[in-house]
Amino acid sequence: MRIKVITVGKIKEKSLVNLIENYTKQMGQVEIIEIPDIDDSNGIEKEGKQILSKIQKDEHVVSLAIEGKTMDSIEFSQYLDKVNTHQTSRITFIIGGSYGLSDEVKKRSQLLLSFSKMTFPHQLMRLILIEQIYRAQQILKKHPYHK
Repeated sequence: MRIKVITVGKIKEKSLVNLIENYTKQMGQVEIIEIPDIDDSNGIEKEGKQILSKIQKDEHVVSLAIEGKTMDSIEFSQYLDKVNTHQTSRITFIIGGSYGLSDEVKKRSQLLLSFSKMTFPHQLMRLILIEQIYRAQQILKKHPYHK
C-alpha cells in the first residue's frame, strides 16, 4: 500500500514533526505533500486546484471532512485493506486548511472521513491521521500495537 498525504499548511512545531517522522519511517512508502495555506476569500478554491493537481487518476482519495463518515480503528483498517486488495494500492489522504476543502476536492474523493465532530488544528490532524494509518497497518498485521 502506497500512502500519500496532501495537506494544506506547514507544521511549525518540531515536536509534531518528530512524531510524524517516527511513524512515517516505520510505515515505509508514505509521501507527504504540503500545499501553501492561502488566507483570503478565494483561498479554498485556489488550494483545491493545487490539491487536485497532485492527484493521479488511479489514486483512491480519502478527504478529511467534519461531515464525513466516522469509523473506529478496526473499521478504518478494514476499509484500507479492501481498497488495497480490490481497487488500488495508491491511497491519497487530504487534509484541508482552516477553511476546509473545495467542493471539487470533495467530489474527487471516494470517501469523506471524519475523525470527530470537533475541529482540530490541521497540524495536529496530520499527526492523528498518520498515527491511525500506522495503527491500521498494525491491525492488519495482527501486531499487538493496537489493543
